[in-house]
Amino acid sequence: MTDSKGRVILRTVSPYHTGDYLTNGPFVSRALRGETVSGFSVLGARRLQAEGGNLEESAFIVFKSTPKAKPRAKDSESAGMCLVAAAPIRDEQGNIMGALYAGILLNRNYELVDRIRSMVFEDKQYNGRHLGTVTFFQWDTRIATNVTTQAGNRAIGTRVSAEVYDQVLENDRSFYDRAFVVNDWYISAYDPIHNLEGETIGILYVGVLAQKYEDLKMSLWKLYGVMCLVLSLFVLGVGGIFSARMTGSVRRLADAAAKIEAGDFYMQVPEPSQNDEVRDLTRSFNAMADSLREREEKIQAANKELARTNDSLQRLNASYLDMLGFVSHELKNTLGVIYTSARALEQGFAGELTSSQETLTKNISRSIHTAVVMTRNYLDLSRIEKGELKVETREIELINDVIAPLLEELRPAIEQKRMQVANRLPESLYLMADPELIRIVFKNLLDNAVQYGRQEGRIRIGYKLAENLHEFEVYNEGKGLRPGEVEKLFGKFVRFDRERQSSRSTGLGLFITREIIRRHGGSIRAESEPGCWIRFVFTLPWTN
Repeated sequence: MTDSKGRVILRTVSPYHTGDYLTNGPFVSRALRGETVSGFSVLGARRLQAEGGNLEESAFIVFKSTPKAKPRAKDSESAGMCLVAAAPIRDEQGNIMGALYAGILLNRNYELVDRIRSMVFEDKQYNGRHLGTVTFFQWDTRIATNVTTQAGNRAIGTRVSAEVYDQVLENDRSFYDRAFVVNDWYISAYDPIHNLEGETIGILYVGVLAQKYEDLKMSLWKLYGVMCLVLSLFVLGVGGIFSARMTGSVRRLADAAAKIEAGDFYMQVPEPSQNDEVRDLTRSFNAMADSLREREEKIQAANKELARTNDSLQRLNASYLDMLGFVSHELKNTLGVIYTSARALEQGFAGELTSSQETLTKNISRSIHTAVVMTRNYLDLSRIEKGELKVETREIELINDVIAPLLEELRPAIEQKRMQVANRLPESLYLMADPELIRIVFKNLLDNAVQYGRQEGRIRIGYKLAENLHEFEVYNEGKGLRPGEVEKLFGKFVRFDRERQSSRSTGLGLFITREIIRRHGGSIRAESEPGCWIRFVFTLPWTN
Protein backbone atom coordinates (compact mmCIF):
# COMPACT_ATOMS: atom_id res chain seq x y z
CA MET A 1 0.00 0.00 0.00
CA THR A 2 1.17 3.57 -0.82
CA ASP A 3 0.06 6.98 0.29
CA SER A 4 -1.20 9.67 -2.10
CA LYS A 5 2.38 10.56 -3.07
CA GLY A 6 3.28 7.00 -4.04
CA ARG A 7 5.42 6.29 -0.92
CA VAL A 8 5.14 2.69 0.26
CA ILE A 9 3.55 2.57 3.73
CA LEU A 10 2.84 -1.18 3.93
CA ARG A 11 4.17 -4.43 2.48
CA THR A 12 2.80 -7.80 3.57
CA VAL A 13 5.85 -9.99 2.86
CA SER A 14 8.89 -10.16 5.12
CA PRO A 15 11.03 -8.14 5.68
CA TYR A 16 8.19 -5.56 5.12
CA HIS A 17 10.23 -2.75 3.47
CA THR A 18 8.56 0.70 3.43
CA GLY A 19 9.42 4.28 2.55
CA ASP A 20 10.39 3.88 -1.15
CA TYR A 21 8.46 5.81 -3.80
CA LEU A 22 6.75 3.99 -6.74
CA THR A 23 5.33 6.95 -8.65
CA ASN A 24 7.73 6.20 -11.54
CA GLY A 25 6.06 2.82 -12.05
CA PRO A 26 3.06 2.71 -14.41
CA PHE A 27 0.76 0.75 -12.07
CA VAL A 28 0.96 2.96 -8.96
CA SER A 29 1.08 6.20 -10.95
CA ARG A 30 -2.09 5.31 -12.87
CA ALA A 31 -3.85 4.08 -9.72
CA LEU A 32 -3.10 7.44 -8.07
CA ARG A 33 -4.80 9.05 -11.07
CA GLY A 34 -7.95 7.04 -10.33
CA GLU A 35 -7.51 4.07 -12.68
CA THR A 36 -7.75 0.39 -11.88
CA VAL A 37 -5.16 -1.37 -14.03
CA SER A 38 -3.63 -4.82 -14.47
CA GLY A 39 -1.02 -6.31 -16.77
CA PHE A 40 2.51 -7.59 -17.14
CA SER A 41 5.68 -5.88 -15.95
CA VAL A 42 9.38 -6.75 -15.70
CA LEU A 43 10.81 -5.79 -12.26
CA GLY A 44 14.53 -5.49 -11.60
CA ALA A 45 16.43 -7.35 -8.89
CA ARG A 46 16.37 -4.40 -6.39
CA ARG A 47 12.61 -3.99 -6.73
CA LEU A 48 12.07 -7.73 -6.23
CA GLN A 49 14.27 -7.61 -3.15
CA ALA A 50 12.21 -4.71 -1.78
CA GLU A 51 8.97 -6.63 -2.31
CA GLY A 52 10.27 -9.32 0.09
CA GLY A 53 10.29 -13.08 0.29
CA ASN A 54 12.53 -15.06 -2.07
CA LEU A 55 11.38 -13.22 -5.23
CA GLU A 56 14.90 -12.16 -6.18
CA GLU A 57 16.21 -15.73 -5.92
CA SER A 58 13.24 -17.21 -7.83
CA ALA A 59 13.62 -14.67 -10.65
CA PHE A 60 17.33 -15.33 -11.26
CA ILE A 61 17.80 -17.62 -14.31
CA VAL A 62 20.99 -18.82 -16.04
CA PHE A 63 20.67 -19.20 -19.83
CA LYS A 64 21.09 -22.67 -21.27
CA SER A 65 22.43 -23.56 -24.71
CA THR A 66 19.48 -24.04 -27.07
CA PRO A 67 19.54 -25.29 -30.71
CA LYS A 68 18.31 -22.75 -33.30
CA ALA A 69 18.36 -19.85 -30.74
CA LYS A 70 19.91 -16.45 -31.41
CA PRO A 71 23.22 -15.67 -29.66
CA ARG A 72 23.01 -13.25 -26.70
CA ALA A 73 25.75 -11.30 -24.97
CA LYS A 74 24.36 -12.03 -21.48
CA ASP A 75 24.46 -15.46 -19.88
CA SER A 76 21.86 -14.90 -17.12
CA GLU A 77 18.78 -12.84 -16.18
CA SER A 78 18.17 -11.28 -12.73
CA ALA A 79 14.94 -9.37 -13.46
CA GLY A 80 11.55 -11.07 -13.15
CA MET A 81 8.26 -10.92 -15.04
CA CYS A 82 5.21 -10.27 -12.87
CA LEU A 83 1.46 -10.15 -13.36
CA VAL A 84 0.44 -6.97 -11.46
CA ALA A 85 -2.84 -5.22 -10.57
CA ALA A 86 -3.32 -1.80 -8.93
CA ALA A 87 -6.33 0.24 -7.75
CA PRO A 88 -6.87 3.62 -6.04
CA ILE A 89 -7.81 3.92 -2.29
CA ARG A 90 -10.53 6.55 -1.72
CA ASP A 91 -12.02 8.13 1.40
CA GLU A 92 -15.75 8.56 2.05
CA GLN A 93 -15.81 11.69 -0.13
CA GLY A 94 -14.09 9.86 -3.04
CA ASN A 95 -10.74 11.58 -2.68
CA ILE A 96 -7.72 9.42 -3.54
CA MET A 97 -5.77 8.65 -0.38
CA GLY A 98 -3.30 6.19 -1.92
CA ALA A 99 -2.93 3.05 -4.01
CA LEU A 100 -3.11 -0.66 -3.38
CA TYR A 101 -1.21 -3.05 -5.65
CA ALA A 102 -0.50 -6.80 -5.75
CA GLY A 103 1.51 -9.09 -8.02
CA ILE A 104 2.47 -12.64 -8.86
CA LEU A 105 6.01 -13.52 -10.00
CA LEU A 106 5.86 -15.70 -13.14
CA ASN A 107 9.49 -16.89 -12.99
CA ARG A 108 9.44 -20.59 -11.98
CA ASN A 109 5.68 -20.39 -11.34
CA TYR A 110 5.12 -24.02 -12.35
CA GLU A 111 1.73 -24.22 -10.66
CA LEU A 112 0.34 -21.52 -12.98
CA VAL A 113 1.56 -23.05 -16.28
CA ASP A 114 0.48 -26.54 -15.19
CA ARG A 115 -2.97 -25.22 -14.29
CA ILE A 116 -3.27 -23.55 -17.72
CA ARG A 117 -2.20 -26.79 -19.45
CA SER A 118 -4.77 -28.74 -17.43
CA MET A 119 -7.53 -26.31 -18.38
CA VAL A 120 -6.64 -26.22 -22.11
CA PHE A 121 -5.54 -29.81 -22.82
CA GLU A 122 -7.27 -31.69 -19.96
CA ASP A 123 -3.91 -33.36 -19.12
CA LYS A 124 -4.17 -35.62 -22.20
CA GLN A 125 -1.05 -37.61 -23.09
CA TYR A 126 0.35 -39.25 -26.22
CA ASN A 127 2.89 -42.09 -26.00
CA GLY A 128 3.52 -41.28 -22.35
CA ARG A 129 4.08 -37.55 -22.96
CA HIS A 130 1.80 -34.60 -22.28
CA LEU A 131 0.02 -33.62 -25.50
CA GLY A 132 0.17 -29.88 -24.80
CA THR A 133 2.69 -27.46 -23.30
CA VAL A 134 2.49 -23.88 -21.97
CA THR A 135 5.37 -21.43 -21.52
CA PHE A 136 5.96 -17.86 -20.35
CA PHE A 137 9.00 -16.18 -21.95
CA GLN A 138 10.72 -13.15 -20.46
CA TRP A 139 11.97 -11.65 -23.70
CA ASP A 140 13.34 -14.83 -25.37
CA THR A 141 14.03 -16.94 -22.23
CA ARG A 142 11.70 -19.55 -20.72
CA ILE A 143 10.90 -18.48 -17.14
CA ALA A 144 7.90 -20.79 -16.48
CA THR A 145 7.16 -23.85 -18.59
CA ASN A 146 6.11 -27.47 -18.62
CA VAL A 147 8.31 -28.19 -21.68
CA THR A 148 10.95 -30.65 -20.51
CA THR A 149 14.48 -31.42 -21.61
CA GLN A 150 15.68 -34.87 -22.62
CA ALA A 151 16.70 -35.41 -18.98
CA GLY A 152 13.08 -34.80 -17.91
CA ASN A 153 13.72 -31.41 -16.24
CA ARG A 154 11.69 -28.30 -16.97
CA ALA A 155 13.41 -26.31 -19.73
CA ILE A 156 13.93 -23.16 -17.61
CA GLY A 157 16.62 -20.92 -19.12
CA THR A 158 16.31 -22.32 -22.66
CA ARG A 159 15.47 -19.79 -25.34
CA VAL A 160 13.18 -19.38 -28.31
CA SER A 161 14.32 -20.11 -31.90
CA ALA A 162 15.71 -17.31 -34.08
CA GLU A 163 12.76 -17.58 -36.48
CA VAL A 164 10.22 -16.93 -33.69
CA TYR A 165 12.50 -14.27 -32.15
CA ASP A 166 12.51 -12.22 -35.36
CA GLN A 167 8.75 -12.40 -35.97
CA VAL A 168 7.37 -12.03 -32.42
CA LEU A 169 9.94 -9.98 -30.50
CA GLU A 170 11.44 -7.89 -33.29
CA ASN A 171 8.29 -7.35 -35.42
CA ASP A 172 5.57 -7.75 -32.73
CA ARG A 173 3.63 -10.32 -34.78
CA SER A 174 2.14 -13.64 -33.70
CA PHE A 175 3.73 -16.86 -34.93
CA TYR A 176 1.48 -19.83 -35.71
CA ASP A 177 3.32 -22.70 -37.33
CA ARG A 178 5.18 -25.94 -36.81
CA ALA A 179 8.24 -25.10 -34.67
CA PHE A 180 11.14 -26.87 -32.98
CA VAL A 181 10.76 -26.48 -29.20
CA VAL A 182 13.87 -27.45 -27.14
CA ASN A 183 14.09 -31.06 -28.37
CA ASP A 184 10.94 -31.84 -30.38
CA TRP A 185 8.53 -30.44 -32.96
CA TYR A 186 5.25 -28.82 -31.87
CA ILE A 187 2.33 -27.19 -33.63
CA SER A 188 2.90 -23.88 -31.90
CA ALA A 189 1.31 -20.53 -31.17
CA TYR A 190 3.53 -17.67 -29.96
CA ASP A 191 1.86 -14.38 -29.01
CA PRO A 192 3.72 -11.27 -27.81
CA ILE A 193 3.29 -10.13 -24.16
CA HIS A 194 3.12 -6.33 -23.72
CA ASN A 195 3.50 -4.10 -20.69
CA LEU A 196 1.19 -1.18 -19.94
CA GLU A 197 3.16 1.07 -22.31
CA GLY A 198 2.59 -1.41 -25.19
CA GLU A 199 6.21 -2.55 -25.33
CA THR A 200 6.93 -6.21 -26.13
CA ILE A 201 8.53 -7.76 -23.05
CA GLY A 202 7.96 -11.49 -23.61
CA ILE A 203 5.99 -14.29 -25.26
CA LEU A 204 3.09 -16.53 -24.25
CA TYR A 205 3.48 -19.94 -25.89
CA VAL A 206 1.00 -22.81 -26.29
CA GLY A 207 2.01 -25.91 -28.27
CA VAL A 208 0.61 -29.30 -29.26
CA LEU A 209 2.94 -32.26 -29.84
CA ALA A 210 3.33 -32.61 -33.61
CA GLN A 211 4.13 -36.32 -33.45
CA LYS A 212 0.46 -37.24 -32.90
CA TYR A 213 -0.61 -35.57 -36.13
CA GLU A 214 2.36 -36.88 -38.06
CA ASP A 215 1.45 -40.42 -36.95
CA LEU A 216 -2.15 -39.76 -37.95
CA LYS A 217 -1.01 -38.49 -41.34
CA MET A 218 1.18 -41.55 -41.82
CA SER A 219 -1.78 -43.83 -40.97
CA LEU A 220 -3.91 -42.04 -43.55
CA TRP A 221 -1.15 -42.38 -46.15
CA LYS A 222 -0.91 -46.10 -45.42
CA LEU A 223 -4.68 -46.46 -45.82
CA TYR A 224 -4.54 -44.43 -49.03
CA GLY A 225 -1.68 -46.61 -50.30
CA VAL A 226 -3.59 -49.83 -49.64
CA MET A 227 -6.65 -48.43 -51.42
CA CYS A 228 -4.52 -47.32 -54.40
CA LEU A 229 -2.86 -50.73 -54.57
CA VAL A 230 -6.22 -52.54 -54.60
CA LEU A 231 -7.58 -50.15 -57.21
CA SER A 232 -4.43 -50.50 -59.33
CA LEU A 233 -4.69 -54.29 -59.28
CA PHE A 234 -8.32 -54.04 -60.34
CA VAL A 235 -7.47 -51.62 -63.17
CA LEU A 236 -4.59 -53.82 -64.32
CA GLY A 237 -6.87 -56.83 -64.42
CA VAL A 238 -9.53 -55.05 -66.45
CA GLY A 239 -6.88 -53.48 -68.66
CA GLY A 240 -5.29 -56.85 -69.30
CA ILE A 241 -8.61 -58.19 -70.59
CA PHE A 242 -9.10 -55.29 -72.99
CA SER A 243 -5.44 -55.15 -74.06
CA ALA A 244 -5.55 -58.83 -75.00
CA ARG A 245 -8.42 -58.04 -77.38
CA MET A 246 -6.68 -55.02 -78.89
CA THR A 247 -3.15 -56.43 -79.24
CA GLY A 248 -3.67 -57.87 -82.72
CA SER A 249 -5.17 -54.65 -84.16
CA VAL A 250 -2.53 -52.44 -82.55
CA ARG A 251 0.26 -54.69 -83.83
CA ARG A 252 -1.08 -54.38 -87.37
CA LEU A 253 -1.18 -50.60 -86.98
CA ALA A 254 2.42 -50.60 -85.67
CA ASP A 255 3.61 -52.69 -88.64
CA ALA A 256 1.82 -50.33 -91.03
CA ALA A 257 3.40 -47.29 -89.34
CA ALA A 258 6.85 -48.84 -89.75
CA LYS A 259 6.20 -49.36 -93.48
CA ILE A 260 5.05 -45.74 -93.87
CA GLU A 261 8.22 -44.62 -92.08
CA ALA A 262 10.20 -46.63 -94.63
CA GLY A 263 8.39 -44.82 -97.48
CA ASP A 264 5.65 -47.33 -98.39
CA PHE A 265 2.50 -45.21 -98.63
CA TYR A 266 0.53 -47.64 -100.80
CA MET A 267 -1.07 -49.84 -98.16
CA GLN A 268 -4.26 -50.26 -96.09
CA VAL A 269 -4.76 -51.88 -92.65
CA PRO A 270 -7.73 -54.30 -92.38
CA GLU A 271 -10.45 -52.95 -90.08
CA PRO A 272 -11.36 -54.96 -86.92
CA SER A 273 -14.79 -56.57 -86.74
CA GLN A 274 -15.68 -54.95 -83.38
CA ASN A 275 -17.28 -51.51 -83.65
CA ASP A 276 -15.05 -49.77 -81.04
CA GLU A 277 -12.31 -47.16 -80.70
CA VAL A 278 -9.70 -49.41 -82.34
CA ARG A 279 -11.87 -49.64 -85.45
CA ASP A 280 -12.18 -45.84 -85.53
CA LEU A 281 -8.41 -45.55 -85.06
CA THR A 282 -7.79 -47.97 -87.97
CA ARG A 283 -10.07 -45.94 -90.27
CA SER A 284 -8.28 -42.72 -89.26
CA PHE A 285 -4.90 -44.39 -89.87
CA ASN A 286 -5.94 -45.52 -93.39
CA ALA A 287 -7.21 -42.01 -94.14
CA MET A 288 -3.88 -40.58 -92.93
CA ALA A 289 -1.97 -43.01 -95.16
CA ASP A 290 -4.04 -41.89 -98.15
CA SER A 291 -3.33 -38.23 -97.34
CA LEU A 292 0.40 -38.93 -96.95
CA ARG A 293 0.47 -40.74 -100.29
CA GLU A 294 -1.24 -37.83 -102.08
CA ARG A 295 1.07 -35.34 -100.35
CA GLU A 296 4.16 -37.36 -101.32
CA GLU A 297 3.07 -37.42 -104.96
CA LYS A 298 2.52 -33.65 -104.95
CA ILE A 299 5.91 -33.03 -103.29
CA GLN A 300 7.71 -35.17 -105.84
CA ALA A 301 6.02 -33.30 -108.69
CA ALA A 302 6.82 -29.95 -107.08
CA ASN A 303 10.47 -30.95 -106.56
CA LYS A 304 10.82 -31.85 -110.21
CA GLU A 305 9.33 -28.50 -111.26
CA LEU A 306 11.52 -26.66 -108.73
CA ALA A 307 14.64 -28.40 -110.03
CA ARG A 308 13.81 -27.31 -113.59
CA THR A 309 13.15 -23.74 -112.39
CA ASN A 310 16.38 -23.67 -110.35
CA ASP A 311 18.46 -24.79 -113.34
CA SER A 312 16.90 -22.02 -115.43
CA LEU A 313 17.57 -19.41 -112.71
CA GLN A 314 21.19 -20.52 -112.34
CA ARG A 315 21.76 -20.29 -116.09
CA LEU A 316 20.01 -16.89 -116.18
CA ASN A 317 22.05 -15.59 -113.22
CA ALA A 318 25.30 -16.82 -114.78
CA SER A 319 24.40 -15.07 -118.04
CA TYR A 320 23.50 -11.89 -116.13
CA LEU A 321 26.81 -11.86 -114.25
CA ASP A 322 28.83 -12.56 -117.40
CA MET A 323 27.03 -9.78 -119.25
CA LEU A 324 27.39 -7.38 -116.29
CA GLY A 325 31.13 -8.04 -116.07
CA PHE A 326 31.69 -7.78 -119.83
CA VAL A 327 29.66 -4.57 -120.28
CA SER A 328 31.22 -2.95 -117.18
CA HIS A 329 34.75 -3.82 -118.32
CA GLU A 330 34.21 -2.48 -121.83
CA LEU A 331 32.47 0.67 -120.60
CA LYS A 332 35.22 1.31 -118.07
CA ASN A 333 37.94 1.26 -120.71
CA THR A 334 35.94 3.40 -123.14
CA LEU A 335 34.83 5.90 -120.50
CA GLY A 336 38.39 6.07 -119.20
CA VAL A 337 39.61 7.25 -122.63
CA ILE A 338 36.76 9.79 -122.86
CA TYR A 339 37.44 11.04 -119.34
CA THR A 340 41.16 11.48 -120.07
CA SER A 341 40.33 13.46 -123.23
CA ALA A 342 37.83 15.64 -121.39
CA ARG A 343 40.39 16.37 -118.66
CA ALA A 344 42.96 17.26 -121.34
CA LEU A 345 40.51 19.74 -122.86
CA GLU A 346 39.74 21.13 -119.40
CA GLN A 347 43.45 21.62 -118.66
CA GLY A 348 43.91 23.48 -121.97
CA PHE A 349 46.17 20.91 -123.65
CA ALA A 350 44.20 21.27 -126.93
CA GLY A 351 44.18 25.04 -126.85
CA GLU A 352 42.65 27.76 -124.77
CA LEU A 353 38.89 27.46 -124.25
CA THR A 354 36.31 30.13 -123.99
CA SER A 355 34.44 30.55 -120.71
CA SER A 356 31.36 28.70 -121.97
CA GLN A 357 33.53 25.94 -123.46
CA GLU A 358 35.42 25.59 -120.18
CA THR A 359 32.16 25.28 -118.22
CA LEU A 360 30.82 22.72 -120.67
CA THR A 361 34.07 20.74 -120.54
CA LYS A 362 33.97 20.66 -116.70
CA ASN A 363 30.37 19.39 -116.81
CA ILE A 364 31.41 16.71 -119.30
CA SER A 365 34.34 15.68 -117.07
CA ARG A 366 32.12 15.42 -113.96
CA SER A 367 29.48 13.38 -115.81
CA ILE A 368 32.06 11.04 -117.32
CA HIS A 369 33.77 10.69 -113.91
CA THR A 370 30.42 9.70 -112.37
CA ALA A 371 29.89 7.18 -115.16
CA VAL A 372 33.41 5.77 -114.59
CA VAL A 373 32.68 5.36 -110.86
CA MET A 374 29.33 3.68 -111.60
CA THR A 375 30.94 1.35 -114.14
CA ARG A 376 33.75 0.49 -111.75
CA ASN A 377 31.17 -0.33 -109.04
CA TYR A 378 29.19 -2.58 -111.37
CA LEU A 379 32.42 -4.32 -112.40
CA ASP A 380 33.36 -4.88 -108.73
CA LEU A 381 29.81 -6.12 -108.01
CA SER A 382 30.17 -8.65 -110.85
CA ARG A 383 33.45 -9.90 -109.40
CA ILE A 384 31.88 -10.24 -105.92
CA GLU A 385 28.75 -12.04 -107.12
CA LYS A 386 30.79 -14.49 -109.26
CA GLY A 387 33.28 -15.13 -106.43
CA GLU A 388 36.15 -13.71 -108.49
CA LEU A 389 37.14 -11.00 -106.01
CA LYS A 390 40.48 -12.37 -104.82
CA VAL A 391 42.59 -10.76 -102.09
CA GLU A 392 46.29 -10.78 -102.96
CA THR A 393 48.05 -9.30 -99.96
CA ARG A 394 51.50 -7.80 -99.83
CA GLU A 395 53.20 -5.23 -97.70
CA ILE A 396 52.18 -1.72 -98.65
CA GLU A 397 53.11 1.71 -97.31
CA LEU A 398 49.68 3.27 -96.87
CA ILE A 399 50.53 6.97 -97.25
CA ASN A 400 52.66 6.74 -100.40
CA ASP A 401 50.88 3.81 -102.05
CA VAL A 402 47.25 4.77 -101.39
CA ILE A 403 46.39 7.97 -99.48
CA ALA A 404 48.68 10.53 -101.16
CA PRO A 405 47.65 9.57 -104.75
CA LEU A 406 43.95 9.59 -103.76
CA LEU A 407 44.13 13.02 -102.12
CA GLU A 408 45.93 14.37 -105.20
CA GLU A 409 43.22 12.89 -107.42
CA LEU A 410 40.47 14.42 -105.28
CA ARG A 411 42.22 17.75 -104.81
CA PRO A 412 40.21 19.64 -107.51
CA ALA A 413 36.87 18.54 -105.99
CA ILE A 414 38.11 19.36 -102.46
CA GLU A 415 39.31 22.81 -103.54
CA GLN A 416 36.07 23.48 -105.42
CA LYS A 417 34.07 22.94 -102.17
CA ARG A 418 36.77 24.72 -100.12
CA MET A 419 36.97 21.77 -97.71
CA GLN A 420 39.74 21.12 -95.17
CA VAL A 421 41.38 17.68 -94.91
CA ALA A 422 43.00 16.61 -91.62
CA ASN A 423 45.27 13.63 -92.33
CA ARG A 424 46.09 12.06 -88.96
CA LEU A 425 47.65 8.89 -90.28
CA PRO A 426 51.20 8.03 -89.11
CA GLU A 427 53.93 9.20 -91.45
CA SER A 428 55.08 5.63 -91.99
CA LEU A 429 52.38 2.97 -91.73
CA TYR A 430 52.94 -0.48 -93.23
CA LEU A 431 50.26 -3.16 -93.42
CA MET A 432 49.60 -6.43 -95.22
CA ALA A 433 46.76 -5.88 -97.69
CA ASP A 434 45.75 -5.94 -101.34
CA PRO A 435 46.81 -2.45 -102.53
CA GLU A 436 44.23 -2.27 -105.34
CA LEU A 437 41.33 -3.28 -103.07
CA ILE A 438 42.41 -1.04 -100.16
CA ARG A 439 42.63 1.84 -102.64
CA ILE A 440 38.99 1.11 -103.62
CA VAL A 441 38.00 1.22 -99.91
CA PHE A 442 39.60 4.61 -99.26
CA LYS A 443 38.47 5.88 -102.66
CA ASN A 444 34.81 5.08 -101.92
CA LEU A 445 34.92 6.56 -98.40
CA LEU A 446 36.75 9.73 -99.44
CA ASP A 447 34.51 10.16 -102.51
CA ASN A 448 31.49 10.03 -100.18
CA ALA A 449 33.13 12.49 -97.78
CA VAL A 450 33.75 15.00 -100.56
CA GLN A 451 30.45 14.42 -102.37
CA TYR A 452 28.14 14.56 -99.32
CA GLY A 453 30.24 16.81 -97.04
CA ARG A 454 29.11 20.40 -96.52
CA GLN A 455 30.65 23.37 -98.32
CA GLU A 456 33.80 24.52 -96.43
CA GLY A 457 33.39 21.51 -94.14
CA ARG A 458 36.07 19.37 -92.58
CA ILE A 459 37.27 15.86 -93.54
CA ARG A 460 39.34 13.79 -91.10
CA ILE A 461 41.34 10.62 -91.78
CA GLY A 462 42.19 8.99 -88.44
CA TYR A 463 44.03 5.92 -87.18
CA LYS A 464 44.78 4.01 -84.00
CA LEU A 465 46.07 0.56 -83.06
CA ALA A 466 43.50 -1.20 -80.87
CA GLU A 467 43.66 -4.82 -79.68
CA ASN A 468 46.04 -5.93 -82.45
CA LEU A 469 43.84 -4.30 -85.11
CA HIS A 470 44.47 -1.36 -87.40
CA GLU A 471 41.46 0.94 -86.85
CA PHE A 472 40.89 3.62 -89.53
CA GLU A 473 38.41 6.50 -89.50
CA VAL A 474 37.03 8.65 -92.34
CA TYR A 475 34.96 11.53 -90.94
CA ASN A 476 33.23 14.44 -92.63
CA GLU A 477 30.97 17.27 -91.57
CA GLY A 478 27.71 17.26 -93.44
CA LYS A 479 24.09 16.29 -93.49
CA GLY A 480 24.61 12.88 -91.86
CA LEU A 481 21.99 10.15 -91.61
CA ARG A 482 19.22 9.15 -89.24
CA PRO A 483 19.73 6.01 -87.05
CA GLY A 484 17.37 3.91 -89.16
CA GLU A 485 19.30 4.83 -92.30
CA VAL A 486 22.72 4.08 -90.75
CA GLU A 487 21.65 0.46 -90.11
CA LYS A 488 20.85 -0.04 -93.83
CA LEU A 489 23.82 1.89 -95.18
CA PHE A 490 25.90 -1.11 -96.33
CA GLY A 491 23.13 -2.80 -98.31
CA LYS A 492 23.14 -3.29 -102.06
CA PHE A 493 21.64 -0.46 -104.18
CA VAL A 494 20.87 1.67 -101.09
CA ARG A 495 20.16 5.39 -101.60
CA PHE A 496 18.29 7.54 -99.07
CA ASP A 497 17.53 11.11 -100.18
CA ARG A 498 17.12 13.33 -103.20
CA GLU A 499 20.66 14.61 -102.90
CA ARG A 500 22.03 11.07 -103.34
CA GLN A 501 19.58 10.34 -106.16
CA SER A 502 20.52 13.49 -108.02
CA SER A 503 24.13 12.32 -108.10
CA ARG A 504 23.08 9.18 -110.00
CA SER A 505 24.87 7.00 -107.42
CA THR A 506 24.60 3.25 -107.93
CA GLY A 507 24.21 2.60 -104.20
CA LEU A 508 26.98 -0.02 -104.46
CA GLY A 509 30.08 1.77 -103.13
CA LEU A 510 29.62 0.99 -99.44
CA PHE A 511 28.41 -2.55 -100.17
CA ILE A 512 31.62 -3.19 -102.14
CA THR A 513 33.70 -1.49 -99.44
CA ARG A 514 32.27 -3.77 -96.75
CA GLU A 515 32.89 -6.91 -98.86
CA ILE A 516 36.53 -5.93 -99.45
CA ILE A 517 37.12 -5.27 -95.73
CA ARG A 518 35.46 -8.57 -94.78
CA ARG A 519 37.65 -10.46 -97.21
CA HIS A 520 40.65 -8.88 -95.48
CA GLY A 521 39.35 -10.22 -92.13
CA GLY A 522 38.14 -6.84 -90.85
CA SER A 523 34.84 -5.09 -90.14
CA ILE A 524 33.25 -1.69 -90.78
CA ARG A 525 30.59 0.39 -89.07
CA ALA A 526 29.07 3.85 -89.50
CA GLU A 527 28.14 6.47 -86.89
CA SER A 528 26.29 9.71 -87.52
CA GLU A 529 24.70 12.72 -85.86
CA PRO A 530 21.90 13.87 -88.20
CA GLY A 531 22.56 17.32 -89.61
CA CYS A 532 26.13 17.47 -88.22
CA TRP A 533 28.50 14.67 -89.25
CA ILE A 534 29.03 11.09 -90.28
CA ARG A 535 32.05 8.86 -89.86
CA PHE A 536 33.07 5.40 -91.02
CA VAL A 537 35.30 3.22 -88.83
CA PHE A 538 36.84 0.04 -90.20
CA THR A 539 39.45 -2.41 -88.94
CA LEU A 540 42.10 -4.57 -90.61
CA PRO A 541 44.14 -7.33 -88.94
CA TRP A 542 47.52 -6.29 -87.59
CA THR A 543 50.57 -8.40 -88.51
CA ASN A 544 54.05 -7.85 -87.10
